[in-house]
Amino acid sequence: MTTRRELLRWTALAPLAGVAGMMPQAAAADALTPLWQAWTSVHMTAEGRVVDRWQDNASHSEGQSYGLLLAEAMGDRENFERILDWSTRNLAVRPDALRAWKWAPESGGPGDGPGTVTDMNNASDGDLFHAWALLRAAQRFGVADWTRLAGEIGSALAASCVRPDPAGKGGVVLLPGAEGFEIDGGVVLNPSYWCPRAMMAVGRVAGSQELESAGADAVAHLATLSRSSLPPDWVSLTAAGYAEAPGKSANYGYEALRVPLNLVWSGLSGHPAVLRAAAAYQPFLLNDLPDIPTIIAPVGGQILETSPDPGYRAIANLAACLEPESNLRAMPAFTAAQPYYPATLHLLSLVAQREASFLCYSF
Repeated sequence: MTTRRELLRWTALAPLAGVAGMMPQAAAADALTPLWQAWTSVHMTAEGRVVDRWQDNASHSEGQSYGLLLAEAMGDRENFERILDWSTRNLAVRPDALRAWKWAPESGGPGDGPGTVTDMNNASDGDLFHAWALLRAAQRFGVADWTRLAGEIGSALAASCVRPDPAGKGGVVLLPGAEGFEIDGGVVLNPSYWCPRAMMAVGRVAGSQELESAGADAVAHLATLSRSSLPPDWVSLTAAGYAEAPGKSANYGYEALRVPLNLVWSGLSGHPAVLRAAAAYQPFLLNDLPDIPTIIAPVGGQILETSPDPGYRAIANLAACLEPESNLRAMPAFTAAQPYYPATLHLLSLVAQREASFLCYSF
């Protein structure tokens, strides 16, 4: 396990204390605005439901939260409130302040017709980013009540999803959800759910030392998981250490590819997980290959699946652009015609790149 001293070496360089985004208010009228408008026209209903058409037109707390973060980053209060209102009406149905994970339309249609929550469990990344978006928007738009709500979500998240580190190091971990992730002698974790900057900011406003500590400890866990291989989609942790999570992917895949995004957005562009992802992506970028890996075997680096969707290339560029010898070309052109997931990762990568305050490419 990475030591606390090593952890401080990274976090000292990170803009983790910031609550609002670093992107200037004037940036709402910049080159990202038409990309955001295209995204909303394809992936969001007029009522504020973010639709994943590849998942039977379902909506998830994660997607709603990503929409909130993007709306705030673009300075788009109108769409922020639409997404927030739909999420509150349809997902805030649990007895605590957390959001239900999945809502599905009864007809399978894309609109805002009849539908219902089909999974009452929460997803901790959806709740984390929901609270962080509220916190950022409260400062940008001057709505104090959103700060209160962010704190309530953060407190509930800490109570339901933060647990002691089973390895007995005195730390804590953020579980993927309130139910189903505690096993005999340990826990099941999803490293892509951890955004240290968001965890620290939300923990601070919630008055939760546990959630703040989970953010700091996540940096160390990710470094250890990346010491000899790419970080996995899922992993179990017990007193004996890390192991594959039964029945879940141990590859660096569609889940784990968000790890470099979350770390760069947290100001940790030199983190071992980012550098290892950069090394895996670099041959594909330097040789301008049309497809980008989306599933990689963590040990040995075998490419198991690729995709031509530019959102995955944006993740690769975000990770690899810190390599001094890379000479990478510009970010790929955005298209809202790609599926919801890569389209959303594409915009998030552009926002994270700006907020991380480095400029090795344009778009």
